[in-house]
Amino acid sequence: MSKQILLLTALFTCFFSLPGCDLNSEIQAASTIADKDRVWVFAQFNVVEDDNGMDTYYYYGSVSRTLYEAIASNSLQQGFILLKHVKYWDDNIIHEFADAESTGELVFRIEHIVKIERINSEPIAGLGMEQYNTIEPEVQETKTPQKVDDTPKGRTGVN
Repeated sequence: MSKQILLLTALFTCFFSLPGCDLNSEIQAASTIADKDRVWVFAQFNVVEDDNGMDTYYYYGSVSRTLYEAIASNSLQQGFILLKHVKYWDDNIIHEFADAESTGELVFRIEHIVKIERINSEPIAGLGMEQYNTIEPEVQETKTPQKVDDTPKGRTGVN
């Protein structure tokens, strides 16, 4: 029942508020909301603000495998993407998005995706990028550290 309501909402949105809407893309994206098969991704979104400015957001989250594959193959370019179990990166540490205010889920327009990268495992909150390092400790020490300016910033975009 809720899947039908979601599809009807997508159709209504297409016909009445989004000129140039690709109905097939909207329906395909909406139909993946209930998928149980999910993958972890790191995604960058650029969202135009009311003042013609742009905010950039960096999030980890789980998304429908079907939706991810459609986006990655460039066969789906419109619709909505639901990120579940969202985490964000701030001060070189990964943080939980869920708190007293937020459920830990976010929805973005697929058109706002700048980069989406599939990752192998769920990021652990409280740790930084070292959780993904597979380099031996003695080799790791000789590696040039990443500039702080190049790291994505927090929950509300670039600071």
